[in-house]
Amino acid sequence: MAIEKMTLLQIVGSLDEMHSILKELVMCENVHLNLESSSAYSNNYLVHEYESSVSVTHSFELEDYDLIQNECRTCLPTLEDLCRGLDIDLKIDNKFLIENDYSYSDAHADLDKINSSVGYKAEQIRNKKDRISELLNFKEKLDCMFDKSIGVNKLSNLDYFDFVVGTLSRENQVRIKKNYENLSAIVFKIGTLTSSVEDMYLIIYPKKFKEETTNFLKSLSWNELKIPTGLSGTTMEMITQIDENVDVLNKEIEELSDTLAIDKEENRYLLNKIFNVLKLEEKILELSKHVDVGDNLFIFNVWVQDRDKKSVEESLGAVTNKFMVIGKQAEELGNQIKPPTKLKNNWFTKPFEMIVKMYGLPSYQEIDPTSFLAITYCLMFGIMFGDIGQGLVYFLAGYFLKKKIGTAGDLLMRLGGSSIIFGFVYGSLFGLEQAELPWLPSLVGKVLDPKSIPVILLTGVVVGVVVLTISYVLGIINSLRRGDIEEGIFGKNGVIGYLFFMSMIMTVVAITKVIGLPVIVPIISMLICLTIMVFKEPFSNLILKKQPLIHGDAGSYFTESIFECVETILNALSNGISFIRVGAFALNHAGLFLAFLVMSELTSNIFLKILILLIGNILILTLEGLIVFIQGLRLQYYEMFSKYFTGDGTEFNIVKLNR
Repeated sequence: MAIEKMTLLQIVGSLDEMHSILKELVMCENVHLNLESSSAYSNNYLVHEYESSVSVTHSFELEDYDLIQNECRTCLPTLEDLCRGLDIDLKIDNKFLIENDYSYSDAHADLDKINSSVGYKAEQIRNKKDRISELLNFKEKLDCMFDKSIGVNKLSNLDYFDFVVGTLSRENQVRIKKNYENLSAIVFKIGTLTSSVEDMYLIIYPKKFKEETTNFLKSLSWNELKIPTGLSGTTMEMITQIDENVDVLNKEIEELSDTLAIDKEENRYLLNKIFNVLKLEEKILELSKHVDVGDNLFIFNVWVQDRDKKSVEESLGAVTNKFMVIGKQAEELGNQIKPPTKLKNNWFTKPFEMIVKMYGLPSYQEIDPTSFLAITYCLMFGIMFGDIGQGLVYFLAGYFLKKKIGTAGDLLMRLGGSSIIFGFVYGSLFGLEQAELPWLPSLVGKVLDPKSIPVILLTGVVVGVVVLTISYVLGIINSLRRGDIEEGIFGKNGVIGYLFFMSMIMTVVAITKVIGLPVIVPIISMLICLTIMVFKEPFSNLILKKQPLIHGDAGSYFTESIFECVETILNALSNGISFIRVGAFALNHAGLFLAFLVMSELTSNIFLKILILLIGNILILTLEGLIVFIQGLRLQYYEMFSKYFTGDGTEFNIVKLNR
């Protein structure tokens, strides 16, 4: 439940060392480039101040970054085309950048040298591969045609008619049928593409209506199928020609590849080295746009994690001594800046970061909600979907799919584990309870027992009150951290808002006579809270000694405040009622399986009984499991996050080379 501490580094360096310093910042892979516009980041004054305190005997001339950028844009496509022809995979790896004496100009010269020696053959291979790809794509469409004896080219000899072959989506097929009377053409469906939701059509039309037909087909997103050069005859004949051409092209590629195989490994290493140098230069050019430059020095702002500050300074010190670093922790800079956010969670709660990020990323000043979400989500999922067997299925599915679906697999394991725990509470194994399996342990007895139902529903409400209380507390802390007294103390999600919510709960408790409290007491408390919320801006300005007490028109302010109070009442009612669903879903879970159990008892065939129970479990695991997951998500996002989480943070993204 923490966010990594951040430090803003202000790097001041000699202009002649700017390239090497920026290169090292990319190589160390632990700095975040600040892109926020704020006066707190402005270095113009500092540049002049540092310039005036430095005595320099000569001036430095900046590299022509525009020229280098244009050259990079030219070289990278050439390099990628060359590697595609040579069947060489390019990858980002810092090991290719270890040699400090291998510069961008060296990479440019080596690329020209390799391109002049093997570029022509590589281009031939690339062109032949493109031709193979074109032929195979066309063959895939020919294979989908119903009649392989169609000779489409013969239609080109007609004097007064022309034709087109192409594909239409199912949606546009309906449109073309509705416009048959407006189309001066004959439409034939000649195939169905198995790889997409499209069908293949042959359209024959009079040549004098060519423009009209073409415009109409364009409006339907018509994809014309062009016959590759060199193919003719019927569909089957063209398929045969394609197979023959592909075989010939593959042999030619193999022969060309054999002539290049001798130097392939050497070229692989050198081309990857060139690629990494070019990508590094691109990244340095990107960083240079955010540097404040003087006549002799530059200033550059980056964010780093507190623990990485020393290592960044050491990395820069290894390449030059013409720099200094001024570090300021985010807390020192106050609310004038927005530091990036990097979440820091343990092995259990880390997968739940995915759910948090779906809503938004916490800002640096906020409390990380991941741990609270992990505990409450598992708790609510377990209550709503408690079953030992079904939970075990989720756990095993998450375990075996973890390598394929990553974080989602870890999340499924944790939800499955919660389901197993509450399965022991309910005494449920694949829906079967103690009545069917007497040896099963159970803490609450039969879930659908008349005595258990009120307890389960009440448990949902109690859980709701507890988690909403914690949500209010987190919201109050976050508001006060931002210095927002108005919302933190007097707002609907602040101290007064929480007192109103609890007063409403106590009103219900008093009406139901659970405790001997006069109903008038919580009602008066609610009225006082609503009155304070109406005057929240004047009260907060009074505390902060600000004038005027109400900004803007007083009538508009009070109208808006009254409507906000109505919204607060409705939200409080909604919050309390929503958590009844937690218990209701637990009852629904047991009731749904009971229906399948009753159906299974209507037959004496043991295999049919097992089949019915199996279908019931599959339906519960898929449909109900998804509904419970969504319900848990809804409670987190709309009932809890709305109390304490804004989600407007900026993610900490390290500067590094990307493919």
